[in-house]
Formats: sequence, C-alpha cells, structure tokens
Amino acid sequence: MKRWMWITVIVVVCILAAISGGGYLWLQWRLSKELPQINGEIALNGIRENIEIIRDEWGVPHIYAQNEKDLYFAFGYAMAQDRLWQMDFHRRLGKGALSEILGKKFIAVDRYFRTIAAAGADTSVSEKIAPLLDAFSEGINAFMDSHKGRLPIEFTILGFRPSPWTPEDYIAVLKVVNWALSSGWRVDMTARRMLEKVGEERLKEAFPGWPGDAPIVIKNEKLLKAGIDRTQEVLALLDGIFPLGGSGASNNWVVSGDKSLSCKPILANDPHVSLTNPSFWWEVHLSCPTIDVTGFAVTGVPGIPVGHTGSTAWGVTNVMTDDVDFYVEKINSKNAGQYLFNGKWEDMKVIKETIAVKGEAPVVEEIFLTRHGPVIERPDAETAISARWAFSERPQPADPGYLLIKAKTVQEIGMALSRWELPGQNFVFADAGGGIGYWCCSPVVIRAKGEGLLPVPGWTDEYEWKGYVPHEEKPHVINPVNGVIFTANNRLAGEDYPYQITTYWEPADRSLRIKELLGAKEKFAPSDFMAIQMDVLSVLARRINPLMTEAVKDAFPDQKASELKAILSSWDCRMEKESVAASIFEVFFIHLLDAVFKDELGDELYAAYLKTVSFPARAIEAMAEADKCLFCDDISTPVKETFRDAAAKALKNAVTEIEGKLGSDMKKWYWGSLHALTFEHPLGKKRPLDL
Repeated sequence: MKRWMWITVIVVVCILAAISGGGYLWLQWRLSKELPQINGEIALNGIRENIEIIRDEWGVPHIYAQNEKDLYFAFGYAMAQDRLWQMDFHRRLGKGALSEILGKKFIAVDRYFRTIAAAGADTSVSEKIAPLLDAFSEGINAFMDSHKGRLPIEFTILGFRPSPWTPEDYIAVLKVVNWALSSGWRVDMTARRMLEKVGEERLKEAFPGWPGDAPIVIKNEKLLKAGIDRTQEVLALLDGIFPLGGSGASNNWVVSGDKSLSCKPILANDPHVSLTNPSFWWEVHLSCPTIDVTGFAVTGVPGIPVGHTGSTAWGVTNVMTDDVDFYVEKINSKNAGQYLFNGKWEDMKVIKETIAVKGEAPVVEEIFLTRHGPVIERPDAETAISARWAFSERPQPADPGYLLIKAKTVQEIGMALSRWELPGQNFVFADAGGGIGYWCCSPVVIRAKGEGLLPVPGWTDEYEWKGYVPHEEKPHVINPVNGVIFTANNRLAGEDYPYQITTYWEPADRSLRIKELLGAKEKFAPSDFMAIQMDVLSVLARRINPLMTEAVKDAFPDQKASELKAILSSWDCRMEKESVAASIFEVFFIHLLDAVFKDELGDELYAAYLKTVSFPARAIEAMAEADKCLFCDDISTPVKETFRDAAAKALKNAVTEIEGKLGSDMKKWYWGSLHALTFEHPLGKKRPLDL
C-alpha cells in the first residue's frame, strides 16, 4: 500500500477515535449534568423545619424530619431524585397518556388503560392522610421545580417536561400495579380462546384446579374472536415496555420468638416481580418523632408495603386473587347504546376521552359502561364484552398503609390491614414482643354462580357478584401454636373454606421447600433465614428429573445416553450455577411445554398460554403424575404419541439447543452460562440508553 494511503487510513482512524471519545465524554458530561444534588444544602419552599437526607454506601436515602408532613415531603422529593422518569412513565401508563410522548403506536395501550378502570376508583382518604399525600406530591413537584433544566435524560430524549404531580396520581400508578398482579386479564381471555381451539376436555387439562364439573355456559365460536385478538395485541405491546406481569411469585415466612435463638421473631420476604431497570422497588428509611420505618416503596406510591420498624416487621406475597370477570352482553340491534339485562334493555353510560398523540391530531374515544363495568370489545353489532374489576370498587391502601407503619403489635397490624385490599397481598408480620401473624388482604369476590375462569352471560343476574368476603372471614392466623407461618403464592385454604379465592395458585414447590427447611431445626438465627432465601433446590426438578432421566434411553440410543444418564441420575436437584444437570432440566422443561401444547395451540395462542401464571407448569406436573394426556399427541404425525414420547422429543430438542449455545462438551454446560439477564431500560433499544 502506498505511503499516502497509509497516512489517510491513520488520519481517518484518529478522527473516528476522536469523535467516538468526544461523544463518550459529552455523554458522560450530559448525564452527570442531570444527576440530582445529594450533597450540601438546598432551600425549598413548603417545609416547616429542617430536613436531613443522608445517603448510605448503597445510595439508599435515610430521611430525618421533625414532623410527619415534612417527612412525606422529603419522601416524595428523594423518590423523585432517584426515579422521576419511572414515576412519570408509570403514571402515564395508568392514565392512558403514553401516546402523547411515544406516538400513535400506543393509542391502543392508552385506550385500553382508560377503558379498564373507566368505572372509577375509590380515591377517598381520611382527614389525617390527605395532608400527607399533599406533602408527598409537593415534594415531587419541588424537585421538578428546582431542576427545570436538569431533569433525567429520558425527558430530553423524548422532548417533554413532566406535568406537576397530584395526590391522585398515585392511583394511576396503583392501577398499573394492580393490573399487572391481576392474572385474570391474561388468563380468562386466553382460556376462552383455547376452548374454541381445542375443546372442553383439553381446556380442563390445560387449567388444572378448574372444577371438572364446571359447565361451559357459552359456546359460540364467533363470540370473542376479534375482541380477544385485539386484547392480546395490547398485552403483547405492554409486555415490551412494562413486563411486571410476566413474572409474579414471592415468598414470605416468619417464626415466633419461641422458634428463635434470640427469643425475638424473625421474618423474611422476597417478592418476585420482574427484574427491571430501574427496579420496581425503591428502598428508603423514614424517620421523625412519630414514625421510624425502613423498607421498600413502589415508585410513585407513598407507602411501605415491605418493611420494619423498631416494634414490628411485615412482608408480602401476591394472593393471586381472581378479581376480574368478563361478561358477554347482548346489544340492542336497533340501539348500540343499550344492552339486555333480566329481559329489559338498559342504557349504557358513555364517557368521552380525548387522547393526545405526539405529532398527530388528538383522538376522541367513547367508552361505554354497563352495570358490570366498561365494554372492552364489540365482536359484532349484537355482542359486547364488559369487564368487572375489583380495582374500581374497593378502597385504596393509603390509610391502611399509614396505620401499618404506626402499629406496635401484631393485633394492631391486623386492625390496620382491615381496610387493605389493593393490591391483594398475603401479609405475614411480627412484633418485638414475640407475636406473629398472617392475613389475606385482598378483594375476595363472592360470585352468585360461576368459577371466574371463562366469560359468563351478562344478560341475566345469575352470574352477578354478591359482594366481597369480610376481612375477618379471609384466611388469617395470629400466634399459631407451632410458631411458624409461610406463604408462597400457594393455596391459602382447604376444600372446606366456603369461598373461592382463586384458581390461579402457584405450584406448591416453593411452599413445600420452605416448610421442609423450617421443619429442619427447632430454633433459628437470622443467618438461617438468609441461607433459606439463598436455597437453590428445586422441588419441581425432584419430581421431573426421574421422568427426564427415563427419557434418555428413548431419545439417545448411543454413547450420549450414558453420559446424560450419569449426569442426571447423580444430580441433587440444586440449581447451582456450575450445575450441568440444571441446564438440561430447565431447557428440557421449556421444550416439554413446546412438545405438549404448541402443535395444537399454534404459535400465538401458545405464547399467550405461557403467560397464564402457573397453569402450564401445573398441567405438566399433573400429566407426569398421571402418565397420560390428551395434548401429548403430535397432530402433525400419523402416530398417536404419549407423554413419554413428548418427553423424549423434548430432551432431544433441549440437547440440540444447549449444544448450539455451549458446544458439544457436556462438562461445560454450566447453568450459569445459560441463566443470564440483561437489565434493559424501557427505552434501551435505542442509543445511548442501550449502553
């Protein structure tokens, strides 16, 4: 190459390096410019006395105030320092205002969220709490006002400034949280589609726990086709920006002072929401003469659902309540604003909503309300589907949340929780005196008829809600004789319990393991609870591994079979990062679901079924135990396959997948090499936020 060409190449490389380095330095400067001030003094209007916010080595704010109103002001201010973009994003999602900043692609999402809670929500709070909600909002606004030119970079990228925060805005955030934790929005409509696709018998096999004698009350193939597809489209889009509903499972347990080496109760909690960036939770310590609590808040909500004081501690898991039902309404063919109920036409209430759209004209939407709730779809001129959701009818957690952090005993916690219903949570709690307790705090619907899994007739009062189970009749216990309480999204009550809470229970695996570990010792130390939280033994693997090991001989008749069998037969069912068997098991289980369900459901409906909380895993476990299933036959072949055939196919596909990712040397198939997570910002598919 000629000398001048070398010089040209070198110059170009240097220029590109300079541009790249300069761009990086500019980005660093730009981001640092927008970081909040966390040192020194700030003079703000709206506070009565001095407030101190100390950040520890983890960046967690410890807030010290002289009165409760100033404390809540600083609560909002510090939260906005750390999470203003996330708070505004969730507020917009709940209010149906994403199109204003993200464009017309999100009109369907905005329409959806404005519709599902169009019946309203109980926003009432006591005279004691109202000033604290005001102060919380004032703190958020004080941060925005004092950082007008230095808001988080997301606002700069999208070119807008957040509107002032109001005390009612936390309800919009709670709407999103309740929707994400309310499985009925995903389960019921998917079950309806599966009924039309595969029939009643297979539906019952796919949804174990649904009563086998439950009648199918509506059998009309055209009934929900269009509406269901549109709803799933919206849910798929929401999963891309707010994946909270995709992973919901938690554990909490507590032992009394009698079971503790220190004679004081020990409580543990690990709520499993999706791992997002930023996190769903925000840690904080709040202190004033009347409050001293450390715990975790949901960004945008002024409460501590997981925490402890000097006197008490509490933790939560999702009840998995079935708190939404879908009704098929008969519409008057001569008047689209009327629906039939008990032989008479009733008028729908009409609400007009204007959706602002970035770069486009506003969109005006009409939302129709029936006695059951808003109309979410109209498959044809004579049919509509309405949704009744407990969120629109039950009290919000501001008052009970405040009483919770002020309680001194388990009895007082029980009283504080008497008004807590949303979001539906299993609370375990303890006090410094040695007492422990549990209460199911969720809107448990009393249905006149029906099981809640499938849409029901709306033209008759046979399927109306009769009310809600009173607080004192929900599952609860204070100071049990054995000194142990635990929940893990498992079934809360036996067959003799008079009310149906849900059919969405998680498998018993985690609760069985917690029970096993808590039964292994007479007394515990905090270090024991830490070890339990870090326990990686899979009870599901204990049950499935024999099946997987047996499938080896059907899948691999060669040398590979002996190597696989040796790995699986010697496995202790622990999901250690160095484990090879753990990799095989996890990938096998996914392919087993594929082999059993995918051919009959098709790609799109199968993907929706995988999002129906625990039902796919529970169905596989039931099939494995019975060693038979209707779904197991591969409809693409002339042969009638069995569950054993499906397992062999799944193992073959699992091995092929792992070989493609980690190579042919089984000794290097480490679970840690497969089990990875990328913390991606909601806008992180675009630079510079994908760094």
